[in-house]
Amino acid sequence: MEYLIIEIILAVLFFIIHKSFNVKIFRSRKQFIVFWTLIFLFGIVWDQYAVIRGHWLYPGKGILGIFIGKIPLEDYLFMVLIPYGILVAYQVSNKLIDGRKNK
Repeated sequence: MEYLIIEIILAVLFFIIHKSFNVKIFRSRKQFIVFWTLIFLFGIVWDQYAVIRGHWLYPGKGILGIFIGKIPLEDYLFMVLIPYGILVAYQVSNKLIDGRKNK
């Protein structure tokens, strides 16, 4: 459960930063759908392959124990959470840098 709790805390933090700086991440719904579909598909293939090949594993401690394929439920959230956090950080940094240029 620890993994999920950490992800929830990060998700809330990223969301608060996203809303506080009022940044727009995607220009259109189509861009949103294409981006998240690609991220999710690559993430699933990558993780499934890594687990099957023994590159990493998910021990029972710290996770809920609900698996979809070879991947725990929490890792699907991770596939969405980290790119979201990176996009938010990128847009916030652009906004801060652009704000300095205009002063």
